[in-house]
Amino acid sequence: MLQKLCLRISANESYQNAEIELEAQTGIKVGHSTQQKLVLESEFQLPQAKQSISEVSVDGGKVRLRGQPAYGFDWKDYKAVRLQGIPDCSVFS
Repeated sequence: MLQKLCLRISANESYQNAEIELEAQTGIKVGHSTQQKLVLESEFQLPQAKQSISEVSVDGGKVRLRGQPAYGFDWKDYKAVRLQGIPDCSVFS
């Protein structure tokens, strides 16, 4: 389970940040070089596509959202993905 947790954290963080996060979550210290070694020695199966994709569009940027005049406005990031010409999702953060 520890190895699986190391791999999952290393997938989302740098190895140094994974070392810090793992110790914070479990109290177990696993060095960043050990985290990297675990990733490099692991064999991962590639996912199998259920259908082929011929078109992918990805976009992102900032949008200015206007509110009430007294409150001003806010900037939000957006990300959008489009597969095969069909809008898939738009995410604001």
